[in-house]
Amino acid sequence: MPLELVIFDVDGLILDTERVWQEVWSDVAKAYSLDDIGNSLFMKVVGHSGDTVKEILERDLQGHCTPDEFLETARAEGLKRLKTQLRVQPGVYEVISYLTKKKIPMAVATSTSRCLTEERLKRVNLYHKFDYICCGDEVSNKKPSPDIYLKVLRKMDVNSHDALVFEDSKVGVTAAYRAHIPCIMVPDLEVPEPDQVEMTQQILPNLKQAIHVLEKMIEA
Repeated sequence: MPLELVIFDVDGLILDTERVWQEVWSDVAKAYSLDDIGNSLFMKVVGHSGDTVKEILERDLQGHCTPDEFLETARAEGLKRLKTQLRVQPGVYEVISYLTKKKIPMAVATSTSRCLTEERLKRVNLYHKFDYICCGDEVSNKKPSPDIYLKVLRKMDVNSHDALVFEDSKVGVTAAYRAHIPCIMVPDLEVPEPDQVEMTQQILPNLKQAIHVLEKMIEA
């Protein structure tokens, strides 16, 4: 296929933020006397946001605190840690450098807010690399809805079959699939299930491996 646009998720794919959040959730759970559920609870909400997260928390917090209390505590601690623990995932700079050389436009589609996305991408010197950035607070429905990917396609004036998405989460893969955009999954914390295998073109262990895939697509 002709490749006219590559779209990246951010958290877990470009930035190694999800490990930080998982540690935060584990620590906050322990603070509320929920010693054994922090990691598993976080895995249930990866890629989700808003009411869906609160519904999961309401069910699993066992009355030790309210979902709002847990989220406010975790958010404050997570933002504090990410001020010093923000890391870029392996292969990100190499893939972006390769696509820049090949003059392939790049975009971001993230469920994170515009404010945080811009600040973090600027901090790791990646913000200026993208032709368009679409954030979670700029669409009505977040992933797994396809809205954010459809908005990127409209903005960049690219047909879905001429684009490629890189995603790390199950809900992100589902969003790309529903937007009819070919997707490569690079799992971070989540282990792909049969559904993701069916929805993706390929599953790679890291973004370093993506360069070989892109070479075949672009130079074929």
